[in-house]
Amino acid sequence: MEAHMLGLWKKGWIVMIAFALIASGCFGGGGGEKREATNTPKETGGAESAENGEPFEYPMEGLPKLTLMTEFPDMGMPNRGAIDQEYEKRTGIAIRHLGGVPMRDNKFNYLLASGNLPDIFLNNWLEYPGGPEKAIEQGYILPLNDVIDRYAPNFKRVLEENPEIDKMVKTDSGVYYAFPFIRSELDRVYGGPIVRQDWLDELGLAVPTTIEEWHTMLKAFKDKKGATAPLTLRTLFMGERTAGFAGAFGVMGNFYVEDGKVTYGYLEPGYRNYLATMSQWYREGLIDKDFAVLDLETVDKKLTSGVSGATIGWHSYIEKYNLAAQAGDSAGRYAAAPYPTLIEGEVPKFGQLDNAYAGTSSAAIKATTKQLEAAVRWLDYAYSEEGSMLNTFGIEGVTYTMENGVPKYTELVVANPDGLSSDQVMLKYAHQTNFPMIQRDSRLEWKFEETNQALEIWKQTKHEDYLLPPITPTPEEASELSTLMGAISDYVKDAELRIILGVDPIEAYDDMVKQLELMGVDRVLEIKQAAYERYVNR
Repeated sequence: MEAHMLGLWKKGWIVMIAFALIASGCFGGGGGEKREATNTPKETGGAESAENGEPFEYPMEGLPKLTLMTEFPDMGMPNRGAIDQEYEKRTGIAIRHLGGVPMRDNKFNYLLASGNLPDIFLNNWLEYPGGPEKAIEQGYILPLNDVIDRYAPNFKRVLEENPEIDKMVKTDSGVYYAFPFIRSELDRVYGGPIVRQDWLDELGLAVPTTIEEWHTMLKAFKDKKGATAPLTLRTLFMGERTAGFAGAFGVMGNFYVEDGKVTYGYLEPGYRNYLATMSQWYREGLIDKDFAVLDLETVDKKLTSGVSGATIGWHSYIEKYNLAAQAGDSAGRYAAAPYPTLIEGEVPKFGQLDNAYAGTSSAAIKATTKQLEAAVRWLDYAYSEEGSMLNTFGIEGVTYTMENGVPKYTELVVANPDGLSSDQVMLKYAHQTNFPMIQRDSRLEWKFEETNQALEIWKQTKHEDYLLPPITPTPEEASELSTLMGAISDYVKDAELRIILGVDPIEAYDDMVKQLELMGVDRVLEIKQAAYERYVNR
């Protein structure tokens, strides 16, 4: 998924270092000799097959066929191209991709009602109404404890050797429900504020670090650079609606943990101050008047045409904007800015940070699949050393070579003869992200130093101290949460937007808090608190 996946251009060879979340022996090697990319003999899997009790070996016999769906409708499936062919060759299992359906989309409900589920379904099963155990109870997906023991020696080894991962990917009652996507430490932060560095230099301004400095910068962009939308943002994806600034006020528009207590940021006094500031900026013409309905393509056009000078986005946006400026012979230069604070020198409380396991792109297996062992074996391959290398770096000899035990990308990736960016190449040959696996740190060196510096700049927050882990309410609690939060989420987003746009005065915030209480937000916090305490005690 994602635009933040990996790099674009880089000249020369790139040394890949630092494998996060991968301690010695984290991945099972599968028991056989390491297989060369050009030669694929069978490899022992370390578990017995269902049919004859003999040790399992990849590839499977008979080319079993499976269907697969993801939660990303735009992408349709994790990847297309050489990676699919290589996976089929190595595992002996054929996959037919059926597109993508988000859990929160009505199409997901239609799919359940039809009974026509895929054999493997990548989604965020933490968001299932009633929780993952409810999906099991209703007969849609399988509990995996038994099948992991029978057919998934690599994933089982990962769980045994990494107790923190084990804690994250099961319910309070110990049920495993999906093969997880575990983010690398590096990839947990991928977004933040982006500004026109060339404008700052021209105006004699430093990169802003406080809300006051942001206000000064945006006014200068408007008054002296003619920017009609100094700050532009998207509203419907990744919580980007002015989300980069709430942390300065010590709050976040979501649930988090503070002093052991689950907190809903919208209820905190600091959120009122944040909304007041955003409303003021909007009245002054500093925030794009159309921000509530913008898509990424429009934001990109505004950033690269001089209409806007700042946004919130992923680090790959910086590369994209600088490449566009270079191609158009423009003076534009784009760089990351830190998440702001109210007081100079403070560390912001919140920024952007994902849990290592956020639930997304995790693979559940259809309860009625006729190809159970094949489904488990196909998924288990990703947690082997060989599968991990393929998912991360692609095919040895094609996209990377090994030098002194370290993978280096080839010219096909870093200087593609067809003019493809490196991430476009790697999407053909590796899964990289948003796939059931443990992700390795494999960031490419970007062409522009501003892109290389972005993640380190955005990591400078206290967000880790307040991050709510992947809790699993009981099925009864989850059903109640789903009902309550469906109404609360819609209401609070609308109320927040009305205040920022000036439709309602800031005093409407107090009414919003009262309405949230009437809608049952205290019960929501009670349920989440109980689930959090159970998680801590797992």
